Amino acid sequence: TSPAGTTTPSRPASAPAARTPAAPVNSADVAFTAGMLRLEGQSAAMAALVAGHTGTAQLRQFAARLREHDSDTRHMRDLMGDWRQPAPAPYAPGATLPGGMGPGMMGVHDWDEMSREHGEGFNDHWLDAMIASHAAEITLCRDELRSGASPQARALARAMLAQRQAELSQLRRWHHDHEHIGEHD
Repeated sequence: TSPAGTTTPSRPASAPAARTPAAPVNSADVAFTAGMLRLEGQSAAMAALVAGHTGTAQLRQFAARLREHDSDTRHMRDLMGDWRQPAPAPYAPGATLPGGMGPGMMGVHDWDEMSREHGEGFNDHWLDAMIASHAAEITLCRDELRSGASPQARALARAMLAQRQAELSQLRRWHHDHEHIGEHD
């Protein structure tokens, strides 16, 4: 046997022991996960409005695809539990969040206004809000990749960053196209 503090030839010093401690986690990981959960909750609530407020096929399809984010949301809630951190309360449309709204979050007035709109007015408002939400999610992902310690949160941020960037590009194209309809008539 090897004396305490030395490695045996069969396992280098950098190899993990049979039982590894919990993965590291820091405040950046918690901030990323909590922020993403709030924004994802808002996106889900916004997606639920689409069917009753617009006939635009692009927005309806995009809203339906947002359900793909549900597995990320479950994973983030599980991470918060693993870290023994409280997950944010489920999103309540138009509710003011404790400690302020935060980037990408709609205020009570915005939510009330959008929930009463239909057609083109709704489309404009919805696209503006979804663009702001996605931009805030991208910022959170980048912050996590820069400062986070949790390998699981960093992997999630990396995957979410690529997906949210692609979605944001699509939203901006639709918004641009929508703003310029009729300009050339």
